[in-house]
Amino acid sequence: MVSCLEPLQTELPWHGSPAQFLIHGFMKDRLRCWIAVGPALVIPALGALAYFVLIRDPLTARIAYTATKLFTVAWPMVAWFLILRNPSPALSPLQQHLSALPLGAGTGLFIGIAIQVMATGPFREILGASAPAIRAKARLFGVLEHYWLFAATLSMAHSLVEEYYWRWFVYGRLRVLIPGKGAHFAAGAAFALHHIVVASVYFGLGFGMLFGGSTMIGGIIWSSLYARHGTLAGAWLSHVLVDMSLMWCGYRLLFGQG
Repeated sequence: MVSCLEPLQTELPWHGSPAQFLIHGFMKDRLRCWIAVGPALVIPALGALAYFVLIRDPLTARIAYTATKLFTVAWPMVAWFLILRNPSPALSPLQQHLSALPLGAGTGLFIGIAIQVMATGPFREILGASAPAIRAKARLFGVLEHYWLFAATLSMAHSLVEEYYWRWFVYGRLRVLIPGKGAHFAAGAAFALHHIVVASVYFGLGFGMLFGGSTMIGGIIWSSLYARHGTLAGAWLSHVLVDMSLMWCGYRLLFGQG
């Protein structure tokens, strides 16, 4: 079990029994861990609700989007050092990262191919019908003029931030707080929330729940890769390949390639 805190921060002197001391410290550390991870579970979804649904002004929407993304970068470090008071995380050896890549590549290719099959098969009509709404939102965020730069950034840099945020920080803290496989499902569900918000804008609530909710499966796969290998390398590679597949689907929709 990975510790959420290093070490127990119970105040001294303590005037109760040793058992009370341990219980007090344990409960206080769990509370601090929940304080650290709680905002991380909901802020991305609330941000997506703001900049994708509630805000109509393009400039304000971009500001809200940027603020939400900055939160995902900064909050894990703020929580790690200031709330949990942990030391700097140790770096894994290179061989550990390399050993995670084959399974990461395999899962990413499998999911990416499945996305292409579904997008050109059973869901082709619903995706095509949503193309005007997707194009309008892409224009709002200034994506159309430099689509492949956006796609490359999303696939490489943004996926790395998401792995750092959702797998290393969110799942990494939840596995201390939630026993068994529950941490995988809780982290996966939280990861899916902001995708459900975004997908519902384009495809309606029903298909939004289906498409956005499917990212929960991806989240569970990636947190399982992280738990298995102790590194984000495999999960990140898998995530990159999946995002590249999604970006190709987006290109076909936005620029009329079928």
